[in-house]
Amino acid sequence: MKNAPTSILITLLLVAMATGSHAAGFRVLQVEDTGKPELEVGLWYPSVQPVAEKPNTEFELAVALEAPIAAANGGLILLSHGFGGWYGGHADTAAALAAAGYIVAAPSHAGNTWSDMSSSIDQWALDRPRHISRVIDHMLADEIYSQHIDANKIGVYGFSAGGYTALNLIGAVPDLDHAHRHCQEQPQEFACAEGMISEMRGADMQRLSDSSWGADARISAASISAPGLGFSYTRESLARVSARVQLWSGELDDSVPTQTNALWLATRLPESPETHWIKGANHFAFMVVACRDAFKQADPQEYATVCGDADGFDRREFHHDMHREMVRFFDSSLGIR
Repeated sequence: MKNAPTSILITLLLVAMATGSHAAGFRVLQVEDTGKPELEVGLWYPSVQPVAEKPNTEFELAVALEAPIAAANGGLILLSHGFGGWYGGHADTAAALAAAGYIVAAPSHAGNTWSDMSSSIDQWALDRPRHISRVIDHMLADEIYSQHIDANKIGVYGFSAGGYTALNLIGAVPDLDHAHRHCQEQPQEFACAEGMISEMRGADMQRLSDSSWGADARISAASISAPGLGFSYTRESLARVSARVQLWSGELDDSVPTQTNALWLATRLPESPETHWIKGANHFAFMVVACRDAFKQADPQEYATVCGDADGFDRREFHHDMHREMVRFFDSSLGIR
């Protein structure tokens, strides 16, 4: 694993060369969230300034820190991390999108991050989509960033709980009564075993209006991997989704099984989504930068869970392919080129 940062950097450079774009600039923003703590947001974007020769970020990738934005394609992609994650959890994906010309904004979902798990599920279930919308508001109102963004070219990428976030943002509404019946039949599924559906129902969230779940009409494309709580949606509760959707799932995912989540969604969305079922991939195959030596030494058991892969599965090669397909999907869906 000692060579991981170099491998990831090579991948990003290959993406940049393939798209004819520039290296990824990076900075951290603090976005006001009315009446709540500020949101910490990682921002990746295209820049002509070269990246550092060595990793220079806390997620151990080399970027052009605080570089000016250059050659942006007008697209804005919001990135929503998984349960207990943070803005840097998908930094290689964000940087690949930036190298292709996108501005990528990834908030750490306050109350549901590795360093702050203070929110109850009924709280973060509503906060997460709102966080994304708040960041969109900020980016479109900012004197500098707004000059590089076309408000009609906004997409979202979400992983796991971030997939749930993305679904709500594009108009999906969880059916908690249906989800409750699913958990009675499949109690071993992670969200069921963790009591997430029970807690949401205990907070009477099934009584919320559809408009309470966070739909944001400004988002017109969503790439979603390992969609958490995917089983909670029905054909009826997905009926308002009009955004184009790309779905990813690992065939070895035992946390968010393909059959009851991504495939369930694929057969019930109003328009058939683009699907990618990844042979040999587990739930965490969509993350790379977490797999560092320091993590392995600090918690070998958790490292094995997050970073262990099936024999023959190359996570970095997969990310290279996934990034290429995501760029193509967003380019096509958002009318970039």
